[in-house]
Amino acid sequence: MRAARLHEYGASLQIDEVPAPRPGPGQAVIRVTGAGFCHSDLHVISGAIPILPAMPHILGHENAGVVAACGAGVNTVKEGDAVAVYGGWGCGVCDYCVGGEENVCLQGQWVGLSTHQGGYAEFLLVPHERYLIKLNRLDPKTAAPLTDAALTPYRAIARALPVIHPDYPVLVIGAGGLGQFAVKLLRLLTPAPIIVADVSAEKLDAVRALGAHHVINNKDEGALERIQQLAPGGVAAAFDFVGADATLALAAAATRRLGRVVHVGLGGGTARLAALQTWQPEVTFTLSFWGNIRELREVLALADDGRLTSIALDFEPLDRINEVRHRLESGQIRGRAVITP
Repeated sequence: MRAARLHEYGASLQIDEVPAPRPGPGQAVIRVTGAGFCHSDLHVISGAIPILPAMPHILGHENAGVVAACGAGVNTVKEGDAVAVYGGWGCGVCDYCVGGEENVCLQGQWVGLSTHQGGYAEFLLVPHERYLIKLNRLDPKTAAPLTDAALTPYRAIARALPVIHPDYPVLVIGAGGLGQFAVKLLRLLTPAPIIVADVSAEKLDAVRALGAHHVINNKDEGALERIQQLAPGGVAAAFDFVGADATLALAAAATRRLGRVVHVGLGGGTARLAALQTWQPEVTFTLSFWGNIRELREVLALADDGRLTSIALDFEPLDRINEVRHRLESGQIRGRAVITP
């Protein structure tokens, strides 16, 4: 099969011919029809997050497709089923996994980000049928980004719901793929006005069209003052999808007492917390980490009946994966790029 593989950090991905996987007992092989290209992949490719145990390696942790083969004992899916792949694979036996939180397993073996190969290939080996969620009306190509770009903000927002009320706005920092899904989910799940901050005028236009009530360009002077005008006393919750020193500082400064600051995903940045200076009393800071299988089922249910609609998707063949990488690095992807092996 053809696969895009990383041979060394900082290098371009190479299209290689490699053996197609075969399923063992309890396993399944998926013919990949959609694999979302994520910002996290940029951090791995560059070496900023040097987590790969060996190279060459196939990245791609945001996957959906059609079951191509099943190993012995698999009975919840069959060949030909359209499925989304949950990618936060854990050990299955620790307290976190037993509690349904495989995404935070200490021995986590995430698809495409560990010893397991990812979905930037024609076929993907899934080690257990429990990671496959059958799709009803959703096209697998469209469903692929839901497994991360929608799941990650869904978890962050769902766990912040106790502090979100109709009379205080919420702040979304970053209007890329995750930020755009965050706006859609906030409109679905909360009554709060939504403020979005980003440095791209084009992406701010996109989130305005998706339902953001207010947009602020971080390039302009006085972004914090503008937020404070829109949210006297501060926002109820701030979701940082960028993860930089400046954006974390903005999130902290903009959040009201008893509010919540959520650092989402694998972005960088350092939060500098000084009591009563950069940090108000009773503000909770949390790092939100992908999502669990149950939460992905909920996201797919919202999408399947049309309540959660897709952001703009850019479908590209495997041969153009390096072009997609460079476009994402330079901020030229309006919504989410999806590789279609």
